[in-house]
Amino acid sequence: MMEITKLSVRKHVFVCVNEREDGDCCANVNGTEIFYNLKLFVKENGLTNDVWITRTRCLGFCNPDGTTIAIYPEGKWFMKTTIEDLEDVKKFLL
Repeated sequence: MMEITKLSVRKHVFVCVNEREDGDCCANVNGTEIFYNLKLFVKENGLTNDVWITRTRCLGFCNPDGTTIAIYPEGKWFMKTTIEDLEDVKKFLL
């Protein structure tokens, strides 16, 4: 039977790691590396109970420049995110 619960997660971060055979995809622009980098940041900063990092399939903004990240509940979307951009993204997690 389904259960409903309320969690006290402060932020939920979705990182696209989608792979495609043809065309642009976040897997080709370090989506997986960005996902693991953010997971490590959360762990190292003691945020594991407050900030969840989830890898996703396509978030709908495929491009050849960087991955897509969405942060909720703020509804902030980062498109074309590269490894070099992560310091700016991490500021939103603190």
